[in-house]
Amino acid sequence: MDSSYPNSMRSSGLWPGLWVPLVILIAGLTATATTAHLESSRARDLAEAHYHAQHQALVNLLLARATSRTGSNVPAQPSTQDWLQSVFNDALPPNMGVRVDTLARHTKRPILQIRSEGSIDPTLTLRTEIRSGDFSWMLTTVPARSLLEGAAGQATRNVWLAGGLLSAIASALALLLCRRLQRQTLQIRELEHRETGADQQITNLQVEKTILRQALDDSERRSRDLVALSGGIIGELDEAACIGFVSPQLAELLERAPADQAGLPFEQLIESSARENFRRALAATRAEQSTERIDLPLLHRDGETTVDVALRIRALQDPVHGLIGYRLSALPHTGL
Repeated sequence: MDSSYPNSMRSSGLWPGLWVPLVILIAGLTATATTAHLESSRARDLAEAHYHAQHQALVNLLLARATSRTGSNVPAQPSTQDWLQSVFNDALPPNMGVRVDTLARHTKRPILQIRSEGSIDPTLTLRTEIRSGDFSWMLTTVPARSLLEGAAGQATRNVWLAGGLLSAIASALALLLCRRLQRQTLQIRELEHRETGADQQITNLQVEKTILRQALDDSERRSRDLVALSGGIIGELDEAACIGFVSPQLAELLERAPADQAGLPFEQLIESSARENFRRALAATRAEQSTERIDLPLLHRDGETTVDVALRIRALQDPVHGLIGYRLSALPHTGL
């Protein structure tokens, strides 16, 4: 059966439902990209809000210190640059630069500059004008690139890591299910193919059974015809020489109903003087496995009339159980 199995069924081909893991992967990556963009924007907004808060805190700190400096009666005070340096030393966050310019005169040189050298991106800086007493300054804060972009980048990486991993796992599981579906499909096709072959075999066996039954019926009919035409008695005995079957000719010869003789010893149909010869014939056919012939008188139904017959008997042997019975035939005759 395997040799006749179609090649298209043996090869796996494309797995069914491959579009499912593909859709899951595309949908997962799309959702991850969208979520990453939203979370990045949110993280950047939060970082900007935090930066604004830090800038305003520096402004408030400078105003408070400037007010106390103006109202102080201490005669010796440090220079403005040293004083500003002392103000921002501990208060300035590590990811932010500061620049203080005076508005009293037109100059490009700042009074104080901490971590704000080089070109300054005007879109990232915050400026606040501070006036207190004799002071008129412009406070400029410059955030480090990591302050705004770091949080957004970290959020993007986290979302892509989680979303990509979940999408990959879901796609792998869907792909595994597709593989299992492919195997089950192949198994179902193979079972269907085997079922078709089994149905064909059953059909062939039924045809053979019909032919054999017809042949058996013909054989039985032929045997019955031959028995009927022979005019003799055909019978089967069990191992104890009791009648199991006897042909209807018994009724013609001895006027005894065959059904009434079932289970009775066959020697009851034999005249008493010939029964010992019948027993010797049984022993001989058992010992020599040959067909024994003996002439015997059979008793008529009236118990007085006898019918002389030529009796042939053969023992039936089974390899397992040994003796299982006898077959016999009895043909009437008028003499030797």
